[in-house]
Amino acid sequence: MCRQPLPTVLSLLADALGAAVQGVPPEWRSAARRACPRAAAQALSPACGSDRLWLPDCLSPSPLDTDDVPAQLDRAAAVTTEQLGEELTKRFPAGIPDAWQRVLERPAPFIDGYVHAAAGIWSAFAPVWHRSRHLLEREVERIGIAAVTGTLDTALTGLGPRVHRTPEGLWLPGRAAGTLDLPDRRLLLVPLVSGTTAAVLGLGGKGPSWIGYPVPGLRELADGSATTNHRALDPLEAVLGGMRARVMRHAHRGLTMGEVSALLQCAPGAATHHCKLLEAAGLVRRKRQGQQVRLLLTRRGERLLGALAS
Repeated sequence: MCRQPLPTVLSLLADALGAAVQGVPPEWRSAARRACPRAAAQALSPACGSDRLWLPDCLSPSPLDTDDVPAQLDRAAAVTTEQLGEELTKRFPAGIPDAWQRVLERPAPFIDGYVHAAAGIWSAFAPVWHRSRHLLEREVERIGIAAVTGTLDTALTGLGPRVHRTPEGLWLPGRAAGTLDLPDRRLLLVPLVSGTTAAVLGLGGKGPSWIGYPVPGLRELADGSATTNHRALDPLEAVLGGMRARVMRHAHRGLTMGEVSALLQCAPGAATHHCKLLEAAGLVRRKRQGQQVRLLLTRRGERLLGALAS
């Protein structure tokens, strides 16, 4: 089992781009699309196939990576043309398709599009990932009990509508009929906090193979009826306090100061006070756009959200 958020980000990205329906709740889908710049979506079009989003292994998540999402995306941004070329040659031995050949000739827009889209989605969904912690812990316990009691086959049968065990073996989306031989490689199960039909696979590369599937309880999480003590589980509030934690969770939206005041249900002066403290800590910055002053997350703010939501 592995609780790593970047596969969830990839699932949300696939849904936002229309590459693969992941059963994402409408509100979450709208947020993911808002967080994905249009230019990034256009740059990523070669990766969007029939009901799947395919990325070279040098850009794909590595579920055993213990670094936070921004650090992983920093490494993706540093991928070289040579690395990309090796991956594409391996993926397309009969010849690299024209769309990918154009990516290989000018890799920067594609890589930058992926990094910016993934970073935007993570900034928007880090609070959701954090609120799902109780679901992830419960799922790790469920699979762990199944593993030690000899009932893992039964647990695998109910992983999800697109990933499940059948009498013939493990059924995976987008795989041709037949046997996939993965000798001497561990298989990681990666719960996804994205959609009820989510599926993200990592079967290539040199590390363990991994399968992402929807964590049980997503519907309750999305509609707010999941029974958990969110305040007790929220380190962001413990560090920043309730009011400033709420501002940080929504800062990716580029809130105006009036919207911050409405969000906190407080006087404009109090809202400005909280924003100045966050700005002094380097977590947000204020930018004037016409008559409005908008609040924007800084890189440090994104890292804090990622660290406290991991």
